[in-house]
Amino acid sequence: MTFARPLRLFTYIIGHSQLLLRGEQNHEQGRTTTLEVVFKNVSALSVLDHYPSLTIRLASGEEEEELREAVPDPRHDSRVFVLGKRLLGGFVIAGDVFWGESSATETYSSFLIPEYTLPQLEPDRPSPSEPQTIYAPYPHHG
Repeated sequence: MTFARPLRLFTYIIGHSQLLLRGEQNHEQGRTTTLEVVFKNVSALSVLDHYPSLTIRLASGEEEEELREAVPDPRHDSRVFVLGKRLLGGFVIAGDVFWGESSATETYSSFLIPEYTLPQLEPDRPSPSEPQTIYAPYPHHG
């Protein structure tokens, strides 16, 4: 499948092993819908933060073998999805991928995974203090 519009990494939900990519509305450029792509049961991934357009395809046998060597214990029901023409564009080892478009007013929450509350910046909440930076040469010989 190919999406001829920009998509960006929107969130990765660790506890639910879900990756959400989103193409946002841009009325000036004629994009009146929000596009979401969600991968479920993710066991490994390597993705870019932004794709000008995106093709998602199943990995070839050779690509799948190469990735399975790097990720030795994937779930037995997982498939390898390649993001783009080559592995350098990214990959996701997951159980399923779903996508959908919505013309509803864009919000921070997801319409494909509404049961999960996405983390939001709370401007009134005090930020944690910055940890002290420790400078040490690498490798450290002690």
